[in-house]
Amino acid sequence: MFLRKTIAIVFIFISASGFSLAAYDFPYAAFTLKMPAYKNPFPGLGANYCTLGGGLDTAMWNPAGLAKIGTAETRIDLTSTAGGSSFPKSYHVNDSTFEVGSTNTTGFTNSLLFSSDPDATFVTTREFTAHINYQTVSTAVDFNQAIKVGDNFALGISTRGDTGASIDLAGSFPVQWVSGLDLNNVTNFMGSGISTNNGKLTYHYTPSGMSPYTYTSEASVWSGFLNQTQRLPLSAISDSHDDINVQSNYTMTGAGKWGGLSFGANLTPISATANIDNSVRLIAKEGTGDIYFYVPNFDPNNQASVIQWMGDSSQYGTQAGYNKRSFRVPAGETVAEARYQGFYQASTIRGDIGAMYDLGEILTLGFAMENVNGAALNFKGSGRVAYVNSRFSTSDSVSIIDPSGSSFNFFSDTFSPVKGTENIGMLPDIPVTLPQRLKIGATLRKPFLITIDYEQQSNPLSYRIQKSDGTYTNLIISDIKLLRGGLESQLLFLPLWLKGGITMLLKPTVSGYEPSSKDDFEKAFQYGMVPMKIDLGLNTNLWGYEPGGGFGVNLLPILFLSQLDTVNQDFSRMIYYNLYLKKDIYQLTFMSVLDPGSTASAYSTAPKRDGSPENPISIIKMISTLTLSMRF
Repeated sequence: MFLRKTIAIVFIFISASGFSLAAYDFPYAAFTLKMPAYKNPFPGLGANYCTLGGGLDTAMWNPAGLAKIGTAETRIDLTSTAGGSSFPKSYHVNDSTFEVGSTNTTGFTNSLLFSSDPDATFVTTREFTAHINYQTVSTAVDFNQAIKVGDNFALGISTRGDTGASIDLAGSFPVQWVSGLDLNNVTNFMGSGISTNNGKLTYHYTPSGMSPYTYTSEASVWSGFLNQTQRLPLSAISDSHDDINVQSNYTMTGAGKWGGLSFGANLTPISATANIDNSVRLIAKEGTGDIYFYVPNFDPNNQASVIQWMGDSSQYGTQAGYNKRSFRVPAGETVAEARYQGFYQASTIRGDIGAMYDLGEILTLGFAMENVNGAALNFKGSGRVAYVNSRFSTSDSVSIIDPSGSSFNFFSDTFSPVKGTENIGMLPDIPVTLPQRLKIGATLRKPFLITIDYEQQSNPLSYRIQKSDGTYTNLIISDIKLLRGGLESQLLFLPLWLKGGITMLLKPTVSGYEPSSKDDFEKAFQYGMVPMKIDLGLNTNLWGYEPGGGFGVNLLPILFLSQLDTVNQDFSRMIYYNLYLKKDIYQLTFMSVLDPGSTASAYSTAPKRDGSPENPISIIKMISTLTLSMRF
C-alpha cells in the first residue's frame, strides 16, 4: 500500500544520496596515493621500444635485451614526493523531489532538502565546504641486479614498490524529509474519498453493509487542512574507508644469446587487494517532535456525524474540526542503517617473452609479447555485506487523511531489511584483465639512430559511463594499436646529440558512445591516428662526462590506468623530465614526474588573482626519483 511504498522509496533515496555524497563530496576526506619509483632509460626518446637498449633497465620492454649486458649491472632507485596538504573545497548539492508509487497522488509532494535550516522549504542548490587532506607517498627503495652467467646467459631481478590508493571519508550530513499536501481542487485524493473544489470539501464513502453516500461542506474548509507541511530532520552519518593495493614487487628475468640472436623471458608475480568498508546511519534529530497530518473529525460510518460536520462552519472551517493523525518519531535514535563492505584479493603471474636479432652493428630486429600467458586478476570476495535495514513500518494503511483510516506508526521498535538491498553490488568475483600486447620493431643505428615499434593490444578496454539521458552503458575500445618512433642524431660536427620520440594511437574501434560523440571521434581520427606521447631530449660529451636530459608529455595513462597495469612504466607518467650524468661505468639520473593530486591540492590553496594562481609555477608538484646505476 501507499505507506509501505513511500517509506521504502524515501529511505532508499536517502541511503543512495548518502553513498553518493560519501563517494565524491563530504565534509572530511583523506586521499592517499602510493607510487613506486619511475624509470626512463633513454631520456628524450620515449619508452617501450622492443629493439632498443639492453640490460635490466629495458627488460620490461623486451627481456631479450638482458643478454647484452657486460659482466654485471646494479641500480638503486630512491623516490621522494611532494608530501601532503590540507585544503577546503567548496561544492554544491542539489535538493531532490520524488514521487511515491501510488495512484491519485496529485497534491502530495515529497522533498529531500540537504539543509539543517528548519525553515527551508524550496528545492534548491546548496553550497558546502569539504575539508580534504591529500598526500602522495613513496613505497620503497627499488634495487635491481643483473649478472652474466657464462658467455651466453644472464639473470636479473628488478624490484618495485607497491602501487595503491586509499580514500577515507567521515562526517555528518544534514537531510530533511519534507512532505507537503496541497489539497486544493483534488479528486478522490489517494483513494480516501475526499475531493475539493474551490475550497469546499466533498466526501464520498460506502459504509460496511450500507449504501454509499456523498456530502459537501457548505463553504470553504479550514486552510490548515488544505495546505499541510511536515518535516523530519535527519542526520546521515557516514564512515567509509576504501583502498586498493597492487603488489608487482619484483620481476625475474632470464636471457640467452647465440651469435646475433638474443631471447629472454620475464616472470612477474602480481597480487592485489581491495578493501571496501562503507557505512551510513540515518538518525532522527534529537528533540524532534511527533509528525502529524490533520484529518476531518467525523465518524464516516455515522452519516449524521458527517452531515453535522459538513454543515457546521465551526467544524469544517476551523482547526477544532480536525484531529491530528500522528506518528511517533524516535528522536535521537538510529532509524535506518546501510553497509557496503567486502574484502577482495587476487594473485597471478605475468609472463613476457621476447627476441632480438642483430644484423651486425647497424640493424636490430625484434619482437616482444607482454603477458603472453594471459594472466588476469580475478578478485575473490570475502566478508561481503551489503544491506539497508530500517525501522520504517511496513504496515499497510489507508490514506493518511482518510477519516476511516486507523492511526499508525512510521517506525517500529526493531530493524528489518529493505527488500532488494541484500548483497546488492557486492559481487563474489570481479575479474580484471591485464593487457596482452604484441610488439614488433626495428632499430637502425648508423648513420644515426632510428627506432620504430608497432604494438597491438589483444584485449579491449571497457569503461562504465553515464549517458546524457542519465542511463549507463559500457564504452568499449578495441583494436588498440600504437606506432612508436624515435630518432637520435648528432648536431653537425658538434658534441651534441638531439633526440625525439612520438607515440601515435591508430584509429581504434569504439562502441557504446552516444551518437552525438561520433562526429568528434571521426574528426579526431581524420588522419587515421592521433599523437599520444611526445619526448624531446639532448646530451653531450665533455671531457669524458656525458650530461643529458629530456622531457615529455604522455596521454596514454588516460587509456590504460583502469587495467591496473602497474608493471608498465608508463602507468601514470603524464608530464615528466630527466637529467643525468654518465661517467665510465657510473650513471646518476634524476627523474621528476608531475603529481596531479598534490598539484590540484596546491592549486586549491594558492593565492589567486582573477581566478588564476598568482604564482603558477609554485603550484606544480612533482614525484622525484634519484637513480644510481653501475654497469661493468
